[in-house]
Amino acid sequence: MASQSNAERNEPTTVVPTTDSDSDTTEEMYSDVSEVDEEEMKKWLSTEYERGSKKPMKEPLTAPWDLPISDTDVEKLKVGFKSQSMDDKWDMLIEDPDENGNISIHIIRNWLQEECYILHIVPKPSDDDGGSAKIQSITWEGNKSGLQCDAEQAKKEAVILTRGHLNCEFEALPHYPSSMFWDPKAYKKLDSE
Repeated sequence: MASQSNAERNEPTTVVPTTDSDSDTTEEMYSDVSEVDEEEMKKWLSTEYERGSKKPMKEPLTAPWDLPISDTDVEKLKVGFKSQSMDDKWDMLIEDPDENGNISIHIIRNWLQEECYILHIVPKPSDDDGGSAKIQSITWEGNKSGLQCDAEQAKKEAVILTRGHLNCEFEALPHYPSSMFWDPKAYKKLDSE
């Protein structure tokens, strides 16, 4: 094995790329990359729900709710929530309104990209009769690793999540302690086939 003297060792050097013209600046060289990255970043941070972009529910269950909600809560729900780190376990994404102005809020377990709850919201009546917007119904995953909860438990879990992440009030409902989330007594084991 041959050894090199200190004088013969190659010192690390920094090579600066040369350009053919004065117009090739670093900013111009990477402008396409930064535009793509900026667009991808906007999409990644967006609270807009894209159909087909998440794993669908294996066994969706839907129940009526008719929960009146304040204008303030509607606005908070419309803002949504997009996790910024692995510490945030939930995303709350907004689906574009349908032809009647109804919106859906998709509550998604972010690392798995699985839908867990969908709140179906009907807007406030436009006839100015003093009515409020309503959560018309809820859809939830009916098979959480072989377990299933009833509609009341799904509603409580969705409320706990939206109160915690979006600061919604839901004045018509009582306060639910966090211990009610994934309450083992509220789940039943599904029969395996």
